Amino acid sequence: MVNGEHRVIWGGAIILLVIALVMVVWWPWSSPDPLTQADALFAAGRYYEALEAYQGLAGDHPAALLRVGMLRVIRGEAVLAERTLRSAMVRGLAPGDYHLALLYLGQALLDDGRLAQAERTWALLEDCRVGEACVYRGPGRVLTAEAYLRQGAYDAATEAYRAALLVPMPSGWSERVHYRLALLLAGDDPDGALAILMATDDVVTSGALAVPLLPMLEGDRAHLMAVLQVAEGLRPQLLGQTYLEAGLYDLAITQFTLVDPDSPEGLSAAVYLAYAHWLAGHTGEGHEALEAMVGLHPDTPQARALLALIAVAEGVDEAAWLELDALAQEHPQAPDRHLARASWYAAKGDYAQASLAYEQALGTAPFEEQGRYALLAARFHLATTYELCSIGLPLAELALERLPEEVEALALAAGVRYQCSDGRGAIEAAQAAEALAARADAAFYLGAALAATGEYEAARTALIRASDLAPASRWRERAELLLATMPQRHNLTPTADRVR
Repeated sequence: MVNGEHRVIWGGAIILLVIALVMVVWWPWSSPDPLTQADALFAAGRYYEALEAYQGLAGDHPAALLRVGMLRVIRGEAVLAERTLRSAMVRGLAPGDYHLALLYLGQALLDDGRLAQAERTWALLEDCRVGEACVYRGPGRVLTAEAYLRQGAYDAATEAYRAALLVPMPSGWSERVHYRLALLLAGDDPDGALAILMATDDVVTSGALAVPLLPMLEGDRAHLMAVLQVAEGLRPQLLGQTYLEAGLYDLAITQFTLVDPDSPEGLSAAVYLAYAHWLAGHTGEGHEALEAMVGLHPDTPQARALLALIAVAEGVDEAAWLELDALAQEHPQAPDRHLARASWYAAKGDYAQASLAYEQALGTAPFEEQGRYALLAARFHLATTYELCSIGLPLAELALERLPEEVEALALAAGVRYQCSDGRGAIEAAQAAEALAARADAAFYLGAALAATGEYEAARTALIRASDLAPASRWRERAELLLATMPQRHNLTPTADRVR
C-alpha cells in the first residue's frame, strides 16, 4: 500500500515536472517581447499607443529609440526626429534597423528643407550586404524620385523611378512607382505609360516599418488608364487636368497648349492653361492669358472670376475690385462673382461682408448647386467662428440636407454642431461620416463631443484614432491637447470603461 502511494506521488511529481518544462519552452513563444508588441501597434497604424510603448523602452533599447525617431518623422517633427534618429544610430543598431534609420533620416532632412543632405543619406542605402538591410534600397530610390518630382525635376524623377523598379520592394511601393512613372510618361508615350500601369514586379514580405513613408497616391489608376485610352484629340485636355490635380503644373501647361483652340474643349483648356501658368509661378503669362480670354469671350464669367480670385490671393485690392465690378455689371446673378467677393472680404478680415457675400452666392445658385454653396459658406463660418451658431449652423444643416451622403457635409456638420454645444448631434454626424470614410476631422469631433458628454473612454478611443489618421496635422495636435485634459483611465467609471 505504501509502495502504491509512493508510485502515485512520484507519478504526480513527474507529471508536474513535465508541465513545468513545457511551460519553460512554451512561455517565450507565447509572450512576445515588448518591442515586438510595440511594432505590432506601429504596423497597425496605432501611432499614439506605439509612441507611448517605444518611449517606455527607449532608455535601454536603441531599436526602440530608433522607432521613436521614426514616429517623430511621421508626426512632422523633423528637427526632433533627426536628433532622435542620430542618437539611436550612434548607440548601435543591427544592419536592418540602421538602414531603416537612414530611410527615415533622409525624410526628416527633406522635411527640414535639406534636399541635398537627404539625397546623400538615401544614397547610403545602396551599400547593403544583408537581405534585411537591402529591403530599404528600393524605398530609398522611390523617396529620392519623389523629392525630384516635388522640385519639378521630371527627368531626374523618371530615372529614379525606373531605378526603383530594378530591385524588389515591399508591398505597395512598386504600385506607387508604376503610377508615378506612367503619369510622367503619359504625355510623350501613352502606349508605354499604359504598359507600365499594367505591369507587376517582385515584392518582398519584409519592410512593414517603412510603410508610413509610402508616398500617397494622388490620383486614380483606373482614371489614368481611361485617359490614356481615349481618342488622341481628347487626351491633352483630360491629361492636362490630371496633371493639374497632381500639382505637375509644367506638364499640365504642355498638354493644355496642345488643345485645338477651335475645338469644343478650347475655351475650357484656355482657362486651365492660364490658371496652370499662375500656379506654376508664371504670373505674368497667367494674367495675360486670362485678360486676353476676357477680351475674346466677355460673356464667360469664369475668366473674370479667376482673375478676381488671383488678385485676392496676391493682395492686389484694386485689381480685384475692378474684376468684381465688371462681373457685377455683366453677370449680376453669377454666384461665382459673390464667391470671389466673399474670398476678398475674408482675406481682409471683414467677416460681416464675407458672410453676406456667401449668402448672396447661395441665393443666386441653382437649386441643384445650393448644397455645395451652403457647404462653402458653412466652412467659412467654422474656420472663422464668425456668427457660427446663428448663421453657420443653419448653413451646415442646409448643406447636409442637400448632400446627405456627402462625407464633407457630415464632417462639417459634426464640427459646427460640436462648437454650438449640440453634443449628440455632433456624435451622430461624426459617426455617419466615419462610416463613409476614415477622416481625422470626423474622428476628432466625435471624440470631442463624447468627452463633452462625459463618455471619456469612448472619447479617448476616437481622439487617438484622429491622431493616428493624420499624425502630421493640426488634428493630431488638437486631439492630444484634449487627451491631456481628460481624466486618466484609472479615474474612469466602470460604465465608461465598457464603452470601448
